[in-house]
Amino acid sequence: MSDPGSENNGIANMHTVMRHQLDPSLHNTLQHLFCHDKTNIKSKIGWSQFRAQWTPGFEDLFDFGVNSGLYAASDALEK
Repeated sequence: MSDPGSENNGIANMHTVMRHQLDPSLHNTLQHLFCHDKTNIKSKIGWSQFRAQWTPGFEDLFDFGVNSGLYAASDALEK
């Protein structure tokens, strides 16, 4: 269950595909519910704070790989 925001369409589609693969009798049914109230505000705030705290560290890790020559963005095999 999620709000009808654009970022959740992919999740809803994947959820439906996985359920259809696990149970073929559910074919042609939507396996995700969209809610229209604001029940997920706390989780969105939590995710936002988590992302703000952890993203810089991951970006630094990726930059380290590029800057130290471990990854070459120009190399077709590494794309």
